[in-house]
Amino acid sequence: MRETLHVVIAEPDAAVRTELVGIVGAVAAETGLDVAVHEASNGTTALAACSDHRPRLLITETLLEGLSGLALLRRLHSEASSRTAVVLVTDMARETDRYWGLRNGAIAYLTKPVDKTALRERVTRALTEGPEAKQDRPTPL
Repeated sequence: MRETLHVVIAEPDAAVRTELVGIVGAVAAETGLDVAVHEASNGTTALAACSDHRPRLLITETLLEGLSGLALLRRLHSEASSRTAVVLVTDMARETDRYWGLRNGAIAYLTKPVDKTALRERVTRALTEGPEAKQDRPTPL
């Protein structure tokens, strides 16, 4: 029996969330992985979903109500048992934002509107490799 890999998508915009769910679904179909997607519109709900499902991947906006995407990232990485790769997909486009997102442990930092090819590559990497997935390199400030 194959393991079900869980993905949590934390995004306040329902249309963007639907687009992200579609991309994860396409990657799952291409790779043959069994993937369950859990959606959250704010940081508090996303944290609860992460606690309930122990996801392989969290895709999150940094600008969330309740708990920011960076705070989620730090909370997940503070847990010794965390096996979650994090991809930030955000409106925050400054180079300093990208730098700190990657320095805090995200494997990728993509800005909106998101390059679907780049996101699919990062999702594939995260689902197949988990938290050991190669991280994008932060540009020195």
